Amino acid sequence: MKRKVLAMLMSATMVLSMSAMAFAEEAETEAATEAATEAAAEEEAPAEDGDALVEAEGVETKVALITMDQMDVHWVRLQEAAEARVAAYNEAGNTIEMTWMAPETKDNAQQIQKIESAVADGVNYIIIACNDATSCNAALQEALDAGIKIIYVDAPASLEASATFATDNYAGGVQAGEYLKACLDEAGITEGTIGIVDAQAGVESCQQRYDGFASVFEGSSFELGERQYSDGDNAKAQELANTLIANGVVALYGTNDGATNGAAAAVADAAANGTEVLCVGWDKSDSNIAHVEGGELLAFMAQNPDVMGEMAVDAVVQLEIGEDLGGESVDTGVSTVDASNVADFK
Repeated sequence: MKRKVLAMLMSATMVLSMSAMAFAEEAETEAATEAATEAAAEEEAPAEDGDALVEAEGVETKVALITMDQMDVHWVRLQEAAEARVAAYNEAGNTIEMTWMAPETKDNAQQIQKIESAVADGVNYIIIACNDATSCNAALQEALDAGIKIIYVDAPASLEASATFATDNYAGGVQAGEYLKACLDEAGITEGTIGIVDAQAGVESCQQRYDGFASVFEGSSFELGERQYSDGDNAKAQELANTLIANGVVALYGTNDGATNGAAAAVADAAANGTEVLCVGWDKSDSNIAHVEGGELLAFMAQNPDVMGEMAVDAVVQLEIGEDLGGESVDTGVSTVDASNVADFK
């Protein structure tokens, strides 16, 4: 009997012990999971210098933001992000005055005038997206000689600056070309002419996007048509694309938002009349998102103008507090947006 009771007691003890161990292991697992979740959250949260710099106080400076034009959604997004960043710094006890001084349209002479106006206004910094690599150099050199620091966004000139935050447009052009080539292969199209709907002649970023795209089709059975310049205007781009489609192109490539929007609209009209043409292009906008959803635009290359704007303002503050950026150049990235992921970009 004693042995039976002893066995029962030992059995109960083992059950309790195992339960305690299981509870301890579960608690340990939950703690580890919680710790891992917190660590992951910390990794996902931005930890860039700009976040810390929002706490900076006493910075007083004047900034001119000069983009290529005022009408492109890309520049509006960059400007809005920069303004929001400035507001965050000012709420933290700084005094940063920023003025958007963009030309109405992409024009070298107008952009030079904006640089000269910024110098005359006594700004300390010029954040600029240059139309091409050389046209603004003389005006920018005068700004440097006046003690103004230059920060490039999206499209740099060949003149050295304090920092550059931009898209690698050539690599993005290659990305667009490879995507279209894969779509042509899938559609069983092995030759033909690809129509090019461009923005303005001489715009360096569009030139690089064209060059990267063209490199993909070198040595292939596809021919790139003569570049058609739309001035970034949707309606003009659509008219040009209509003509290209009537001339028998198998695909279209748009080098900026307006060019792509117009080209996709022309593709939609052609499809309604029984003509199928493939189309890829550039830049995130509500119109281009709608075109991807509608199927007339296979994909667009989405830049990150908001990142450019934020990082440029961060750079101003870093320079103001004495940091040496060493002329750093940061690739702000390109994403291919198509039907599989367009919902993530709304």
